[in-house]
Amino acid sequence: MSGIAPRIRQLIGMIVLAGLPLTGVQAHGGDTAGGQAEVRAVLDELPPALSDLRVQLRHTLAAQLLVYNPTDRLLVVEDARGRPFLRIGAQRVQADLGAAAFHRTNTLMAPGAIDADASSRPDWQVVESTPSWGWFDLRLRSDSIAVPHHVVDGGQPRSVARWSIPVRYGSQRSAIRGHFEYVPPARGMIEARVIDAGLLDGQAVVRAMTGSARPGLFVSYRGTEPLIVLDADGAPFLRFSETGVDANRASATWARVRPSGAPAATPDSTPAVAWARVSSTGSYGWIEPRAAADAPAHDGHDLAVVKRWRIPVRIGTMDSSISGQTEWAPIAPAAASHH
Repeated sequence: MSGIAPRIRQLIGMIVLAGLPLTGVQAHGGDTAGGQAEVRAVLDELPPALSDLRVQLRHTLAAQLLVYNPTDRLLVVEDARGRPFLRIGAQRVQADLGAAAFHRTNTLMAPGAIDADASSRPDWQVVESTPSWGWFDLRLRSDSIAVPHHVVDGGQPRSVARWSIPVRYGSQRSAIRGHFEYVPPARGMIEARVIDAGLLDGQAVVRAMTGSARPGLFVSYRGTEPLIVLDADGAPFLRFSETGVDANRASATWARVRPSGAPAATPDSTPAVAWARVSSTGSYGWIEPRAAADAPAHDGHDLAVVKRWRIPVRIGTMDSSISGQTEWAPIAPAAASHH
């Protein structure tokens, strides 16, 4: 296997979308596209032992797991055979460059280029100077998941299998777990659209996050005065500043939209404002319930506005709002394939 290790080392340059800090969009999984059904990986709530971590499951070209460990306790991620290949924590990320799993999970091309048995002796190296990392873990792939006929015939989203990634956090063994969800063909899509950014125009990038059944908003703020996004009760929800973004853990909206691994919500506690850092940059994306809407009872064949909404914001002492509308876009049924 002496020729394998140099080839594996060369592929370190192929790493894409790997060292992404958890400081931007809180992504949610994609939905069916073009009227096709799909099976997708879904992240479950983290166990209490891992509550200090920030973990996200991002759906791009494939399911990608992202982990941020702000503590000095190392999170060690193991491959399917129990060999550690990542150490995240203590202000850095280390990777075992001798482990095939490290390279096979860091590009979409690698699984076909590197055999699962291509591991060599352990070779731990620092690959990131911050304690955050993202990888395309092969255990999140849904290609081989069989969907029972009764689930397909039922036409409703259903959990059809489970996945688990063993980890060791400090001295404690645990796992990051989730399930595979069958999503039936979509009749159409609910999409939000920003119409007017108000006083944020010129001070921020404000856009709707599409591609999910639950519309979201993304804001990248460049202003000098603090920006407060208010929740449905008129209480502070998010705070943008030059140093980052904070969420109000006491906000009822934060309790509804908090992604797995984010700071816990405390909606029934005092004080009424309890800020917690969720991004170290001025950018953040979140699921926005006020932009959500149900599909129309009669689908129709044309684009239709099903809801108009307004999100109040405060820039310094000035009140303003982000306004938009949510639309229903029907999807033409995919032609049945014949083999």
